[in-house]
Amino acid sequence: MTGDPLILTAILGHAGDGAWHDRLHAMEHQGRVEVLTIPATEAARKRMRLRSDRGRDCAIALARDQGLTDGAVLYCDDDLAILARVDGAARLRLEPATVADALRLGHWCGNLHWKVDFHPDAMEIVLDGPPDPYLDRLRDLQGLAQVRIVMPGHAG
Repeated sequence: MTGDPLILTAILGHAGDGAWHDRLHAMEHQGRVEVLTIPATEAARKRMRLRSDRGRDCAIALARDQGLTDGAVLYCDDDLAILARVDGAARLRLEPATVADALRLGHWCGNLHWKVDFHPDAMEIVLDGPPDPYLDRLRDLQGLAQVRIVMPGHAG
């Protein structure tokens, strides 16, 4: 993608909030959501230039009273939504007992459209809010897959 960057000047909402969640969910199915990954150490900055996960050149220029958080909606029209993913957000670590459990868990998390980072023996769900709603959904998985859950801030 060439040309001038897409200028992002405001936080429009949060991906986890009611109407935003539904709209973004539908757009995600159509491949119309792009993500800007921002290191947690840079999230306090009001101005920065970076590329989306699909290569779109973007320039963030926020007002002083706005701060970037994981899941911030920075742009949205009928054809495109751009979200901030602040790397360093809380994660819920899931350790499946077997390969079969890992496949069931991956399918489960995919159907819920959770943001996930994969590791050789585990996966980490990037939390958009408190862990309780995630834990409630994982309880529904009991009996289908054996999974060890490690809460944020807790060691093995």
